[in-house]
Amino acid sequence: MKSNNKVLLVLILVLLATNLGMLWYFTRESKVETKPVSRTERMGDMMRKELGFNDDQVQQYITLRLRRDSLMQPLNLELRQAKMNFLELLRQPNVPDSLVQKAALEVAMKQAPIEVEFFQHFKRIQALCSPAQLGSFDSMLSRMVRRNTGDTTNAGK
Repeated sequence: MKSNNKVLLVLILVLLATNLGMLWYFTRESKVETKPVSRTERMGDMMRKELGFNDDQVQQYITLRLRRDSLMQPLNLELRQAKMNFLELLRQPNVPDSLVQKAALEVAMKQAPIEVEFFQHFKRIQALCSPAQLGSFDSMLSRMVRRNTGDTTNAGK
């Protein structure tokens, strides 16, 4: 019996040491302190790198992006509600095609102002570009559209 207790005690000590080692490993401070960066800041950095935006252009871009985000929030809420209403039709038996079409049209009508706002947002960013930056902007915008619509053709261009 005493030998079993010694074995258990050794196992408990090994597990305790292992847990303490793991706790130390995962809680130790890293040598490089990194502050969290918002998506808007990351996009500002991307504009600086890909388009050659200067500090003033980046700051104007960030202002435009924050404006766009605040305008988009209620539009996105309305779109989400329209999509939820559309999906609610799945709970009903024998839904007529006309009702499905009407709900789909409602989703499309809520999507349209979002697309218009994105267009206006990109026009405002385009206005920030110097003539030398416009080609890079057009190329970046084309890549974004292809990526966001699942187009894999010419993805590297």
